[in-house]
Amino acid sequence: ISFGSIFWPDSALIWGFVDVIIEQRVPFIFACASPMAVIPDESAKKIQESGIGLLSKWAPQQLILDHKATGWFVTHCGQNSFIESLAAGVPMFAWPLFADQPFNAAILSLRLNAGYQLTEARTGEAGLKALKRGVQPTGTVEALQRETREILEKAHGADGKLKRQNARNIQVQLRSAWNDDGEAELKRLLK
Repeated sequence: ISFGSIFWPDSALIWGFVDVIIEQRVPFIFACASPMAVIPDESAKKIQESGIGLLSKWAPQQLILDHKATGWFVTHCGQNSFIESLAAGVPMFAWPLFADQPFNAAILSLRLNAGYQLTEARTGEAGLKALKRGVQPTGTVEALQRETREILEKAHGADGKLKRQNARNIQVQLRSAWNDDGEAELKRLLK
């Protein structure tokens, strides 16, 4: 789990989400690099006592994404995290905050089908507007927890298997672009 190194989502939503992943026994590493990060003592204690979670001020994101034990990445969908996750073939749970992140989350979930959007994690006037696909986020902790349980169930089934395969297919495409005569090959560009 990482929301980048600058901003921090609504704390009540974050800790409500973490409660569900602990309840569902999903192992996780939570990188809390933002100077805006607020980690209540009660939440830190709950994570430590769970035996399945680790809090860290910083984590080697690419190393973690490349590790075979990494199944999914909960991310704000900033450009670097978005590309690093796809390059590692890891599907995502998108929790966009602003700027390019909602666009990346939409591309991820609607076009690439390599992840899920946590629509109930949206906040603020813009975030709580109805989405074009008919979803009306409420932005409550309870709604996010319900959505998280539903998405975790899907992620463990056929839908999640498809999204994992799509993420791996994108990884192969990205890597092949750097092969000789690949799409990113410099000599080809200079011709």
